[in-house]
Amino acid sequence: MKAEKIYTMETKRLTYSATRRLLLCLVFMSAGCGVSQDDNQDVTEDFSIVGTWELNELQFLSGQRVDVRTGYEYVWYRFYEDNGTYYAAELNNSEARKPLKPHEMSEYFFMMSPYDTVYIEHGRMTDLKVMDNHTIGIDRGDYVEIYVKRNELSSEMVSEIERSVESALQPAHGRKTQYIVPASSATDTTNFWILLVALVAIVCAGTLYILYRLRSKRKEPVTEKDVEEETEKEQDEEHCEQKFIHSDYYLALRQRLYKGPTLKHDEWEELEMQMKRAYPVFFRELAEKCQFSEVELRVCMLTKLGIPPSAIAIHTCREYSSISSIRSRLYYKIFGIKGSAKDLDEFIQNL
Repeated sequence: MKAEKIYTMETKRLTYSATRRLLLCLVFMSAGCGVSQDDNQDVTEDFSIVGTWELNELQFLSGQRVDVRTGYEYVWYRFYEDNGTYYAAELNNSEARKPLKPHEMSEYFFMMSPYDTVYIEHGRMTDLKVMDNHTIGIDRGDYVEIYVKRNELSSEMVSEIERSVESALQPAHGRKTQYIVPASSATDTTNFWILLVALVAIVCAGTLYILYRLRSKRKEPVTEKDVEEETEKEQDEEHCEQKFIHSDYYLALRQRLYKGPTLKHDEWEELEMQMKRAYPVFFRELAEKCQFSEVELRVCMLTKLGIPPSAIAIHTCREYSSISSIRSRLYYKIFGIKGSAKDLDEFIQNL
């Protein structure tokens, strides 16, 4: 049963990881840059970049913050459409919002997962941070533009502004206006879709191959000698575990964990040494998954011993809610997919 559950988790992790990496390769090849990490946890699934965004502030590397709305005649706006086009213009800082100064019209690409944000404009990867559902920051190198989502403008006014921007940026009288922004050619668009279809095919083929390899390993013939060796190994491990949980050290440890005081550094080292003897597979499997911080490893160790989160919080000097967050983040760190704290507990207990 344990092997079956671990196999299922490993299959999910490998499948998701292969799919995610290959899809990000598409972004890398089309943009030629990297992925910006978004570690903000306040963003919900309701976030959408489509809509009207108003430039409110500039944040410089020196720490200086400049309010670009108060006292200025014009305010910078961005209008993102769901067809992959955005428009930029300065609007008069009045209720009428007129006149306007058109600036940009170009294509963009935006993709957000729980832990990654990919944003491309003008064919270049740009660092965009989603601060919350109504605030974004676009890094321009020396400063960051802070935009706030606005819903005050009617859809009719937005459409009129976009038409004005598009009209101003078109060739006029045999020459370009001063607001020209290069647009992608039809050839680039065709190549993009060809690349997309090819990579989707690669993703499907890679996923099927991974599943085939995993199933093939399970179907390899098992000899009688293999069964005997595995049985002896399991018996030795079970003997070590039983010896540990019936020891005076373990009984005193559980009383200490439930009643306090908190464990000291040398006591943590002693506990790790004792558990490595009793649960060698547990530590070996964890080491193969990823690298753990000191707190993460201690959370896993106490979870393996069946210690409740309230006691784990006390001995790791963390709040109760933090222990739940650490466990859910650990599940993502190990498997590459979102999971609950209970999902991690189940995985730890099955090791």
